[in-house]
Amino acid sequence: MRTPHAEGTNKMVETYNLEEELNLLVPTEVKFFHDRFDDLILESDGVSKPVLPARAFPLSSEDSFITLTDNEGNEIGTIRELAALDPDSRLSLEAELVRVYYTPKILQVNGLKENFHIPGWDVETDRGPRVFEIRSGRRDVRDLGKGRLLIRDADGNRYEIPNYHNLDPASRALVERVV
Repeated sequence: MRTPHAEGTNKMVETYNLEEELNLLVPTEVKFFHDRFDDLILESDGVSKPVLPARAFPLSSEDSFITLTDNEGNEIGTIRELAALDPDSRLSLEAELVRVYYTPKILQVNGLKENFHIPGWDVETDRGPRVFEIRSGRRDVRDLGKGRLLIRDADGNRYEIPNYHNLDPASRALVERVV
């Protein structure tokens, strides 16, 4: 869509229409709940179907633009803002997102070892002790700025260090070797 840029000028500016790109679901016309098998269910237009949520911006805007797909990966639609949903639906969708994006926080690093060029981590998390390997320090340890690190292990599990500068001195020294 092209619209005039300013009154009295011939310049045209492209206007981006988000609704043309996304199938935005109307929050007042949908309901979310968990069924007896603990699957997230979307109810819309009298039809109920299991859905899988995914955040479009999982690191920067967790509560905006939640895309819903069916079990085969076909996109059903997008919720623009979680806050626009009714309270029960919002709680159900938030609970599912917590499950999908489960990311233990690393509180302490006990050791970093390399075995046959495979980095191994021994850590304490907010969910208990963990020992895991990563494929590559460059790809699998992401610096998100301000000391925040996202670590992906060889099995695809994610771990977060909210700010490695706040770790104990021994943990911080170990982490600084790989950052």
